Amino acid sequence: MNCFDCAAVGDNTAAVAVCADCGAAVCYTHACVSARWATRATALNRVVRVEPPSRIIRCSLCEQTHGAAPETCTVPNPRRSTR
Repeated sequence: MNCFDCAAVGDNTAAVAVCADCGAAVCYTHACVSARWATRATALNRVVRVEPPSRIIRCSLCEQTHGAAPETCTVPNPRRSTR
């Protein structure tokens, strides 16, 4: 399997991972690795992080959009009265 981003520019680079969000194959250059903290509930419903963190791999596009602010919805609500 080859890297999707490299193939878009005509390169033929082997993929080393698959994006956790969109499923695109990525090479080592285009892979973005970050920590994913697992949690567990303890007494009194307190949530604590579990050590060590696991990892999540995303393509560069999904990594950029992961932290972006959500876009405001401009589609009118069909249930809302127009009177």
